[in-house]
Amino acid sequence: MRTTAAVTALTLALTGCQSGSTASPSPAASSPAAAATDNGVAALEADAILAKAKAALASAKSFQAKGRTNLQGQDTDVDLKVSGADFSAVMSFDKVKVELIAAGEGKFLRPNEEFLAMAAGAEQGKLMAQSINGRWISAGGAGGEAFAQIFTIGTVDEFLAPDGTLTKGEQKEIDGKPAIGLKDAGDTGTVLWIATTGEPLPLQITGKDGDAVVFSDFGATFSDIVAPPADQIYVLGS
Repeated sequence: MRTTAAVTALTLALTGCQSGSTASPSPAASSPAAAATDNGVAALEADAILAKAKAALASAKSFQAKGRTNLQGQDTDVDLKVSGADFSAVMSFDKVKVELIAAGEGKFLRPNEEFLAMAAGAEQGKLMAQSINGRWISAGGAGGEAFAQIFTIGTVDEFLAPDGTLTKGEQKEIDGKPAIGLKDAGDTGTVLWIATTGEPLPLQITGKDGDAVVFSDFGATFSDIVAPPADQIYVLGS
């Protein structure tokens, strides 16, 4: 999962720069493998299985991926909600936290002071936090291009992109659903589990330390993916 690159990109961008949901999953969404019919993906090559999973997510139009994963040696909590081209994301560990929103043409991020301190050092991070004052940074317009990479986390292609060669792993049940694992040679110990009955949707990403990111709410409506109020937006350079 490419969240590592996203966090790195945001850290570099900030260094260079001076939410509940209402989910209404469809009947099919609440049980992605409700139909017991084998979908045939287990017989495919690993890259073809991943392509099927991406297509199934695109067809579902919305989903949530939530859990804990290892980013650059740090156990990190991730909560990603995607609805078409719009999404929200929260990444946090210890006291460090950053939030993202992409809604319509707008892109916004809200790093806390601990994140800013990690990115720019304690003193500079404190000054930046005072200027931002808890508001959302507008990532559009002048200076916004510096944040472009982190917002790719909300695209299915980027979120499920492997770091190395994919190979097929074992088959087993994930939360009661038959699935096949895809192993990433570039991220040893990480396995992406794809449903082998019903729609070939991704079910979990598991790590070698027992961490897991769980996919759910396929086809749900997320009412909280909206742009922040104008008075809560900080424009870079202001």
